[in-house]
Amino acid sequence: MPSVRVFNREFVAATVKAIGESSVEPIYYLGEGSIEKQNQIEQLKVDLENSNGILSSAISEKQKAVSALDSFCIKQGKHIKEVLRGSDEHANYDKNRFKAAITKLKSISPQTVALSHEEKEQYINQKNLHAKKDIAPIKTLVISLVELRSRVSTYLEKTIVSQVLEELKTGDRVIGEWVHRGLLLHKGDHQSDTCRFCGNEFSAKRREELEGHFNDAFASFQNEVDQLVTDIKGYRDTVERISLPDAARFYEHLSQDAIPILDAVGPEADAVVGVFDSFEKALTLKKSAPFEALTLETSEPEEVQIYSVLQDRIDEINRVIRTHNDTTKNLNKQIKLAYRALESDYILDSLPEFNQLDDALLNAIKASTTAEKKPVELKEQIKAIEKDIIEHRRPAEELTLELRNYLGRDELEFEVKSTGYSLNRGSEPAHHLSEGERTAIAFLYFLKSLEDKDFDISKGVVVIDDPVSSLDANALFSAFGYMKDRTKNCYQLFILTHNFMFFRQVKNWFHHMKGQNKKKIELRPARFYMLSSEIVNSKRNAVLAPMDRLLEEFESEYHYLFKQVNDVANYTSEKSELSQYYGMPNIGRRLIETFLAYRFPDIGGNLSKQFDRVHYDAAKKTRILRFLHTYSHSGGIAEPEHDPSILSDTKQVMLELLELIKAVDINHYNGMMMLLQPPDEED
Repeated sequence: MPSVRVFNREFVAATVKAIGESSVEPIYYLGEGSIEKQNQIEQLKVDLENSNGILSSAISEKQKAVSALDSFCIKQGKHIKEVLRGSDEHANYDKNRFKAAITKLKSISPQTVALSHEEKEQYINQKNLHAKKDIAPIKTLVISLVELRSRVSTYLEKTIVSQVLEELKTGDRVIGEWVHRGLLLHKGDHQSDTCRFCGNEFSAKRREELEGHFNDAFASFQNEVDQLVTDIKGYRDTVERISLPDAARFYEHLSQDAIPILDAVGPEADAVVGVFDSFEKALTLKKSAPFEALTLETSEPEEVQIYSVLQDRIDEINRVIRTHNDTTKNLNKQIKLAYRALESDYILDSLPEFNQLDDALLNAIKASTTAEKKPVELKEQIKAIEKDIIEHRRPAEELTLELRNYLGRDELEFEVKSTGYSLNRGSEPAHHLSEGERTAIAFLYFLKSLEDKDFDISKGVVVIDDPVSSLDANALFSAFGYMKDRTKNCYQLFILTHNFMFFRQVKNWFHHMKGQNKKKIELRPARFYMLSSEIVNSKRNAVLAPMDRLLEEFESEYHYLFKQVNDVANYTSEKSELSQYYGMPNIGRRLIETFLAYRFPDIGGNLSKQFDRVHYDAAKKTRILRFLHTYSHSGGIAEPEHDPSILSDTKQVMLELLELIKAVDINHYNGMMMLLQPPDEED
């Protein structure tokens, strides 16, 4: 398939476009590609404006988010500064300190836990501390209760071996104890041979018996028991003398811990004293019954538990005392610790709202960043397209010269502006180009496009539809010459026109082509066709047919007009429609005006006066004039006062028009009628 290039009204509309035609200096763009690219640019500029609007909104939202977060940080910084008044470290607390602290807090993993109400109250009290005196710790009990109990049990289970007096062994323990004390009162410094109770003789034999019963082992055992009792009393005194500090001596936040411990120490110490009392009681009983094995009434686990509880309480209170003393020693550090703990808690309490505002800011920044990219991308696209347009833009001087050669005048001048051109008419910007000027510029561009690398004119088909629309006669001849030169090497060329002058130029060009005089039309390099209209079922249809020989053979259209009038005048069909006659008033007028212009040149252009000079039937002349004046120069019957039925007289009027020409110039009439005869066919 050969490549095809078409010039028509659509090409003109698509090739020449003015941006800002009503502005001070409109910019013109040539070529469908350039216009399409410029339209892309214009759309991209709209998109850019919208993107800038979106960016502006995004920046505004980001600024609002920044302001909201900043206001929150200012508020919280001020709040912390107020509630922690008195701390040198927090005297200048501000939004930056708050933001740095909360950012650091967010990075801690696992997340810090909020203070309980009690902890918060404790730190509030701690930050308000004033130094107190140290408290002496309670001495820790150095008593091995298990060992002591073992000693007591050992003595209780021990029995004395001696020359036992049965009456003292089996008798009342009180009596045995009484006798033992009495014996001691009769020995040593109290030596006596007379019983100090009854006054009777205390015989040597009785003394020997009693001393055998209460021998050295017995005495030694009794002394050991007494010593153990003394030890137990010492332990008991140690417990009873435990000195507890007054709870008021503690710092307030510690006194709450100390009070329940101090309240518990007394009863628990009494319980331990009770254990010692049970030991002493058991040993006292043993002394009166040294020859019997005895056991403790209480159990070891119970006693150990009682003593252990007291030890734990002493350890607990000593820990509180150490904390108290450490607080005094490190008071400034403790106060700072309290302030920092409270600061951390206040910050932690602000974290949810801070996170919400911070997330909103991050989203706003993200949206702003995204919005910033779009205008940059659009500007780059616009720049790239503009660069492409400029690279393929023809020089303004070349366009100006070609337009001057095409129109035959130098009225318009191109000048490069932006990605297009400005057009000056003289020294002023050209506003609202005429239809002919637009057509001329578009046609020039079209002819130039035939030189494109992607189009081989020697193998291509070129279609040109009425390139001289609205051009004056001088410009028409220049345009024809320009077109002829640029299309002479076409493989196949189609030219369509409504302009008879242009048709005549093309016809003469084609008639002088080599081989155009061949008898067989199909062998000629150029062919001529015409579009005629037919009315079928009340519808107007166009029909492509070989051109009427009168149009092709003669230099004017007069011969063809004469033929058309003659055909209607001699129309023989029984059926006819008014729509078939709509064009005849114009055709008839053009024919008679041309005919009379040569007969009466002194009154050319005035059909009524020309008719006055014609010697012809007056009634028929009036009817012809009325018909031509009413319906010529219009596309149809529009004015209400005109009766469409008059068109039904078209056939008769055309016949009378021919009779008028015959009456004026019979030789002319006969000559024209001879031309209408079909030519003789030749072999």
